[in-house]
Amino acid sequence: MALTDQNESITRLSVRTVRIPSGHAKDPLSWFPNKPSDDICWFWEIPEEETSWIGIGEIASTTFKGSTRFIEANKSFKKIVDLIDWEAPPDAPPPRFASGFSFDGTSQNDDWRFLGNSQLVFPRIQILRNGEDTWLTTTNGTLEKMPDLPAPSPTQPTDTEPKKTASEKDRDHYKNLVLTALNEIENGDLEKAVPCRSLFIKEKPELQKLLASLRDSYPACATFCIYKNGNAFVGSTPERLASTTGGKLYTAALAGSAPRAADKALDSALSQGLLTSPKEQNEHVLVVEEILRRLISLGLQPETTQETTILKLNGIQHLFTPINSQLSSEISLFEAIDALHPTPAVSGHPLKRANELRLKYESFDRGWFAGPIGWLDILGSGEFRVALRSGLINEKGSTLFAGAGVVNGSDPERELIETDMKLKAMLDHIIALRNNGNDV
Repeated sequence: MALTDQNESITRLSVRTVRIPSGHAKDPLSWFPNKPSDDICWFWEIPEEETSWIGIGEIASTTFKGSTRFIEANKSFKKIVDLIDWEAPPDAPPPRFASGFSFDGTSQNDDWRFLGNSQLVFPRIQILRNGEDTWLTTTNGTLEKMPDLPAPSPTQPTDTEPKKTASEKDRDHYKNLVLTALNEIENGDLEKAVPCRSLFIKEKPELQKLLASLRDSYPACATFCIYKNGNAFVGSTPERLASTTGGKLYTAALAGSAPRAADKALDSALSQGLLTSPKEQNEHVLVVEEILRRLISLGLQPETTQETTILKLNGIQHLFTPINSQLSSEISLFEAIDALHPTPAVSGHPLKRANELRLKYESFDRGWFAGPIGWLDILGSGEFRVALRSGLINEKGSTLFAGAGVVNGSDPERELIETDMKLKAMLDHIIALRNNGNDV
């Protein structure tokens, strides 16, 4: 059943939530389909927050494109919520919608067709784990067989060199993108650009095993996957675009990167280098100031809740500044996303000129890469992240994506190496699964 702009007829939705007391079914990942299915499947997990969720199938869905897509998504969300009759214990968490958007609002590449330009979906089946409790939500009496097997154990990632998998032509092309951006910056037409690159490998990992490994390696990130009939968009992203709960809006600036080191002293030195580097600080401050400006334009009063710190992840570390604001009841999560996307962390600044350069010189369709992806519950609380450290997986293989911020003082070789570090977030796990005989 779908709700579209052309067909707004939909029956009322009888939604029921019950507790799953024990067994393999308590882990939402154990519900992930092992065989190709026409049903769309959404997965979301942030281990450090002790939350994991999967949505299977769709009982109501809408699609959007163009400049009004976030506003249209908000209208459809309200319309569907008004049709929901929810039965649940008093302590049950509200059911969720899954949603995602392409970077530009349009996507021309056939590989992204299974996702379209944007989606808002109320799944047929939902399994949500919060802490020690797991909840099963069904709609209109739909039943689902409990999983027989536990989710797979994680596979330890390899240490792969992306430069050995990409051609010198592709690597030179990326450095030329950086040089083009630097020329624009020197001419005064641009303050920041974010050139991106893609990397194709023939490996097609088993998704359930890949997700098990990603969530284990990146507990502070949101590990996500959208899957349908052999096609998947999957990743582990550290960057929160916007979340809302308890009348507050939470976002953050994440810009400025450095590698990690096994040696503690060297790792600490790399962190200190981030905090003191004029180039990295300039890049970060530009993102902070632009996020603040956009939130103020919504009528909000944002504040940075702490000094800029270091967010340490597996293999990479970033400058990180949380930004929070009280949120009026008149402003929805989708409206906040509309104001914030795309941030200078993934687009550049000023936005118009940065987009012109990207469309002219980038050699691939970003699709949903670096677009907003996430969820919101029927009460309007939710979280969207920027779809980074991600890849598109289909019958041909895996296409991975990464970008780097370019400002005055950037060096093409260093920015190329930074994209290598970011590509490794997915590449190391996919190659590890291949080495363990887990290709599909």
